[in-house]
Amino acid sequence: MNERDIIAVGVDDQGQVWQAHFGMAPWYYLFDGQGELIERRANPYARDHHHDDPVAIVALLPECTTFIARRMGERSRHQLATSLRIEPALTTATDPYQAVQAYLDGHKG
Repeated sequence: MNERDIIAVGVDDQGQVWQAHFGMAPWYYLFDGQGELIERRANPYARDHHHDDPVAIVALLPECTTFIARRMGERSRHQLATSLRIEPALTTATDPYQAVQAYLDGHKG
């Protein structure tokens, strides 16, 4: 991971990590490679049939190289990692800042 990589975290309306599948999150918080929040982006697919389409979510978040979520379907994780070149990461954290920091701490080398 380098500092130009952008991390997306699925977030609910209260600013907590979304408890359901990543593609259904109403918001995405985008963080830079240093763990700084750089943008809050609404998800137009949150309640739409496209929420389980990784291609649509990647198109919504084209600058992101990592997606952090509480839940993500196995098929979607596989497609993200293999053909879409996005690193899917699952978290148990409820705070998006803590989720990103834990991810970054695990990738320091």
